[in-house]
Amino acid sequence: MGRTKRVVCVGSGLAAIYFSLNLSEDIELVLVMAEGAYQSNSYLAKGGIAVSLTFPDHLAHFEDTLRAGAGLCDTKITKEVVFNSDDVLQKLKKRGLLFDPTPSKEGGHSRSRIQHISDQTGKFLLDKLWFDLQKRKNTHFLSSHAALELVEENGECLGVKVANERTGETQLIFADAVVLANGGTGNLYSHNTNGSGANGEGSGIAVKAGLNLEDMEFIQFHPSKLFLPETGANVLVTEAFRGAGAFLQDKNGVDFMRKIHPLGSLAPRDIVSLGMFMKMEEEHLPFVWLNFSKVDPSLFKQQFPYLFKEVSKANYLGKGRVPVSPAAHYQCGGIPVNKNSQTQMPGLFAIGEVARTGLHGANRLASNSLLELFYFGEKLAKQISRNLVSGRAGVETLETLDTEPIQELQVIHENIKELMWHSFGIRRNPLDMANALQTLKGFTTQIENYTPTNLPAQRLANRITAATEIAQAAINRTRSLGCHQLVRV
Repeated sequence: MGRTKRVVCVGSGLAAIYFSLNLSEDIELVLVMAEGAYQSNSYLAKGGIAVSLTFPDHLAHFEDTLRAGAGLCDTKITKEVVFNSDDVLQKLKKRGLLFDPTPSKEGGHSRSRIQHISDQTGKFLLDKLWFDLQKRKNTHFLSSHAALELVEENGECLGVKVANERTGETQLIFADAVVLANGGTGNLYSHNTNGSGANGEGSGIAVKAGLNLEDMEFIQFHPSKLFLPETGANVLVTEAFRGAGAFLQDKNGVDFMRKIHPLGSLAPRDIVSLGMFMKMEEEHLPFVWLNFSKVDPSLFKQQFPYLFKEVSKANYLGKGRVPVSPAAHYQCGGIPVNKNSQTQMPGLFAIGEVARTGLHGANRLASNSLLELFYFGEKLAKQISRNLVSGRAGVETLETLDTEPIQELQVIHENIKELMWHSFGIRRNPLDMANALQTLKGFTTQIENYTPTNLPAQRLANRITAATEIAQAAINRTRSLGCHQLVRV
């Protein structure tokens, strides 16, 4: 790696990939990937991209986003993103991506505006864009490398410390700009829809560097993950399936969501997940039913082929309904950034789920996340390409860490996931949260003897930091709002 203009981007999903594709090829790009692209949340995205194509629909999309966000959306950011959504779509099409001809409708949307590719939009987007990125000569792929901490001096980000997950070798990679695009925190919960890498490590290293996080209490729970405890399969049912006629019902076949919200099963996600959770508690069951008897069979097979295959495999196709349950899905808050994706620290930027742009407020509108990452990913890449000044492109090799897994650390990680689900899940009890926060702090103390020399321990420490940020933010917000729902005591 020669001394030239350099950017380090941490992440392996669509936010990192699309940013990288739009960065000028005269800039050296180091892409730090703890997980492979096909282990990212992006690959698991089923629905699509929320795109409004006309001025009246821009206004409706804007209002839908604000309504879902429960009053916490940044109106300027929301307007900027929504009113440029058609431009995002056209640029993706120019890259050769072919979307289905008819947009679908998802929860919280007043109109059908979800641009999708079958019912595996994330997979098809990733297939094409990851293929394109691998052809670029300016990109160095650091696969199986975890970002451990930021390199900073006098309050400015100078690079990132990374570790080879196989050998344990650590390096300081200096750069003119660092971009965090390494996702959210869903995998800190025992029930989630996320890829294996969504452990909050991006949030953790930001806090470690002295940055504040915002709105971390707002963890969105997707209403419809197939409940398949026998296989443990992670199968997310796109909301477009409910838009096509499927609806939630209780054990007696009653459409209970109609009694909760005028939009029924297509209400915003926070409302649907809470309604499901309360019904599950009432019936003492770990699931409710998703009835698809009204979905045209040929449409089911043609427009939702992935779901059709999974429902068939689970032997529910002939029953007309399938069990589903809510699961941790998306981090609405994160590292606060301005309209140019700049964090509080000069030289450090954040895009995708790890960033708090202000678009999502207290509850993300369905399919706005892909829109957000594509819009800000391109915008940031072009801004850096125009303004980057050469100066830092060195690499310094440091210590080699032990990579052996330690049973005690693995147990702590699983305990964290159960703790987060029960204490910072869909409904939250203030006393439970306070006790859970102390437990998290105890985990930090418990692993201190391992962190100086053990790589899994250092990564776990960053995850505990992210979980602690969620816990503290939830405790600090004393009234229910959006995804943050408190039990009345």
